[in-house]
Amino acid sequence: MEQLRPLKFREAIAYFRSKGYADELQRFSHLDHWREEHARNFVVAKAMQMDVLKTIREELDKTLDSGQTLEFFQKNLRPKLQELGWWGRAEMTDPLTGERKEVQLGSQRRLRTIFDTNMRTAHAAGHWAQMQRNKAFFPYLQYLQVERPTKRHSHEAYANKIFHIDDPIWLKIFPPNGFYCGCRAQPMMEAELEQSGLPLSRGEDVETRPYTNPRTGEVTDVPVGITPGFSSNPGATWLDLERQVDRLMPEADAEAKASLRGVAQHLRVRHAYDARRVAVSTNAKGDPVETHFAPKETPDQPFPQNLPVPEGGEIITLQLTEAPLVYDELHLMLTTGARAITTVAPGGGSLARATPGPAFRAIMGPPMEEVELLQALVERMNRNMTRLAALPQDDANAIFRQALLLLLKRAGAIRYVFVPSERLRQLYEEHAELINDLIGETLP
Repeated sequence: MEQLRPLKFREAIAYFRSKGYADELQRFSHLDHWREEHARNFVVAKAMQMDVLKTIREELDKTLDSGQTLEFFQKNLRPKLQELGWWGRAEMTDPLTGERKEVQLGSQRRLRTIFDTNMRTAHAAGHWAQMQRNKAFFPYLQYLQVERPTKRHSHEAYANKIFHIDDPIWLKIFPPNGFYCGCRAQPMMEAELEQSGLPLSRGEDVETRPYTNPRTGEVTDVPVGITPGFSSNPGATWLDLERQVDRLMPEADAEAKASLRGVAQHLRVRHAYDARRVAVSTNAKGDPVETHFAPKETPDQPFPQNLPVPEGGEIITLQLTEAPLVYDELHLMLTTGARAITTVAPGGGSLARATPGPAFRAIMGPPMEEVELLQALVERMNRNMTRLAALPQDDANAIFRQALLLLLKRAGAIRYVFVPSERLRQLYEEHAELINDLIGETLP
């Protein structure tokens, strides 16, 4: 009999993989890396060596992707950490104070905490993405506390309360709300709210208290009963596009930004359950008018070059990886007359935007093999193939695409703005020399 396996929680996996790594100075205490920062960068307290941090992350990724257990995680990770010397107690210098301290490195108990915290927050982010996708049908969330001997009495103040899903309070009390917290948020329809007989609560009525982080001095208002540092919503931070869109097109008016955020948010959430390339054309006001999907059988198939775009309209595409714009997308601006093209990476990844520059038609018009600039790039890529081949395929693609886009920007073919995820920003920083070698010195 065929063994049934659980379906992958793709939203949770996408959230976890979008993270970069916390700076070394933010890795000594769990208070160094604070609140929303955890949604952007991965960290484990006292994992000061990058090889240790990467090893822990890789094992968490493997466990999350395969749906395995704590025992699987501990069994696989313990010998690797022992080999790296990150096990038991050791002396370590606090980079903030310069004080020498005896600290706990790896242990079975610590691995349990690392596993539980990262799995709960990844699943919380995934559930938030699903809730956002379905909030037109389930506009309310009810806070539920699991009945168990170890439940926190401090969370009873929220038990069974119902708030609108868009109430800002969910940015501060969305579970987990402490280490090993078993609370959850349950979506509710309008009819279910009425049948419950419970009142609709308001976040503004929730009591808060100021908390000062002793490591950073930052003061935040924390809802009473919530563990400081957990008073954030990892999924909301992960999917938040306001900050990214503001950086992507700072000159645009509020309406244009709101339109792009709406389409980009929809595409990101959609990718979690339908992983294929999508292109949305908009009118001059930014309203979506037509959507083109790649076939399910060939989800990465290029878009048709005759994609209909109204005069003054734009194109917004969904990528399958974090890498920025690809060549065939740039070419769409030539064949469709679109005034700009924006690409959205899945999960909480990157945003990239290109508009035609003064040399756009001269470089993008002829066949690629006839453009000396592009052929020189291909030659440099071939010379650096050993370095590229040593990287994971997605990282190599992301590096090559960035080099191509920067080269086209320098040549005046496009105006290019890129807002990377933390993971991709750190990748480009680490391989800046390789990117520069790919770009070359062929331009003034």
